Amino acid sequence: MKRIICLTFISLLLLTSSFTNASDWTEVRTLEGKFTTLSQHFEKDKWTLVMLWTTDCGICQREYPAMSEFHDKHKDVDAKVIGVSLDGYSKLDSITEHINEMPMTFDNLIGEITVVAFNYESATEEPLRGTPTFLMFNPQGQLVGHNPGPIKPEALEKFISRK
Repeated sequence: MKRIICLTFISLLLLTSSFTNASDWTEVRTLEGKFTTLSQHFEKDKWTLVMLWTTDCGICQREYPAMSEFHDKHKDVDAKVIGVSLDGYSKLDSITEHINEMPMTFDNLIGEITVVAFNYESATEEPLRGTPTFLMFNPQGQLVGHNPGPIKPEALEKFISRK
């Protein structure tokens, strides 16, 4: 089963044909309310995995420990994770409470679901199906893959090592 999940993710990443720059995703905010772009949170020479999540997503909650472990293992080397809550800025208090209660060691931003869904569909030519959804950006800030649903850190590491 792990092999199937890994191969599925790698296939999805490899099948993403168009590169989309992260700066196109402009409608996100920091937890302090400042408008920002994803690319402002990227680091030179590092892969960036963006996790789209919501506070009421049980699968997302099960993914936080693995994504935090991946982030902690790679943040000083070759990759990082950024979370984007799709609950919208009007729910800042519940988002902040959720972040404080959950095992997340990566930074988080807030997006409006309609805007993020539009940007996602424009970039991937597929509708946003739900959360969690993962977006992989290469060190040049280009979207090189996406995956709706859970993902194993081993699959991410394998993908990065092949590039």
